[in-house]
Amino acid sequence: MRKIISVWAITLLFTSSLFGVELIWEKDTATAFAKAKAEKKNVMLMVEATHCRWCKKMKEETLADKEVRKRLQNYILVMILRSDEKAMKILPESYYPAPTTFFMTPEGEIIEKAIGYFEADDFITYINDVEAD
Repeated sequence: MRKIISVWAITLLFTSSLFGVELIWEKDTATAFAKAKAEKKNVMLMVEATHCRWCKKMKEETLADKEVRKRLQNYILVMILRSDEKAMKILPESYYPAPTTFFMTPEGEIIEKAIGYFEADDFITYINDVEAD
């Protein structure tokens, strides 16, 4: 039994160091903004579409990048579908192609908006701009 626990612990440590920090996504905007207010953090809200290849690429490449994950630990994260009318009401009325990423205050004010797919280095530039304000 001790051997199994040791193997499991080593595997867990290896996996954590290999993949870096895990991103925690809130399931809805109300929870995300309530948590942001409580923790005094900004929100990163990503609008995606169900069959969007660029959204998939953004999640698999950019948001999987070790440095991006590390930087996003300072934000409350939430992802919404463009087709979710209730969730989209939090944003100013307009058409947002998927993916569109918003960096917002806990009160819902937009700090920065990034439209489309970005590679990790370019996405970090947006994070830098948000943090420079």
